[in-house]
Amino acid sequence: MDFFEYATIALQFVNSKTLYVPLIVGALCFLTVFVFQAIGLYTIAAREGLKNKWMAFVPFLNTYYIGVCGQKNRAFASVNTKTLSLAASILEALLVVGHVVYYVAVFKLFDAGCVFEAVQEGYYGSTTELQLVGVPVELAWAAWCFECLYDYILVWVNLIFLALRVFVLSAFFQSFAARRYFLFTITSILFPIQGILIFIVRNNTGMNYREFLRREQERQYRIYQQYTRQNYESNPYDQNPYSRGGYENPPYEGQSRSNPSAGNTNDDPFSGLGNEGNGNGGGKDNSDPFDL
Repeated sequence: MDFFEYATIALQFVNSKTLYVPLIVGALCFLTVFVFQAIGLYTIAAREGLKNKWMAFVPFLNTYYIGVCGQKNRAFASVNTKTLSLAASILEALLVVGHVVYYVAVFKLFDAGCVFEAVQEGYYGSTTELQLVGVPVELAWAAWCFECLYDYILVWVNLIFLALRVFVLSAFFQSFAARRYFLFTITSILFPIQGILIFIVRNNTGMNYREFLRREQERQYRIYQQYTRQNYESNPYDQNPYSRGGYENPPYEGQSRSNPSAGNTNDDPFSGLGNEGNGNGGGKDNSDPFDL
């Protein structure tokens, strides 16, 4: 399907007299990306010990083989990734046949002079649309393909195919690019560079994504434990002198932290301010000097 994506992009930059240019551009871009993908899948299959590595070089079968390489993970617990990739490969074949029929119909209509460009004024400016006029009876099938096949059939089949691709590529990149699987999956869907991304991860070892998450959680927990020991158990600035033996007998209290019930063994530093008597011949010791 990447071939038609490249062709559709190139179609925006040509006119009705050079319709062959998008096909050439689409073919060149498709072959380049296809070779990268085939090499990536073959390398992965060889390292993982998978059979039928030749499928990586066959169109449609390589879509199925992506699911074979990524079967260590599943998009759904009850559905094997290979099953989803098989359905995706079948839909891809149907889409290719549908697009070929559509483009043949378009070329037939252009050759018969039944297609003209109509300029329409809209809110955001003028737009050019292709419209049919004077279609002969023998090209009625082509007119139907031009008006209905793409907009009402191929578009919906393509949406189902894209959904299956999301699940298959998600399982594949979870196996071989676990840390960036979401980014790689979305990029492959939005842009026709899936083969290049598969080539990039070809040297990564396959893994189960849930097992990867479990190991990551264990690693983060070990880092947290190490950080806690370094910063809260051996921190030289986190020591209370009253609780670490700095003052076994705190001043002015006469009792240690370890034995708070011990009595006061120090003399009162203000005991010298008292009087022997109260000025009237009394004999009270340590009396209040202000108690006249």
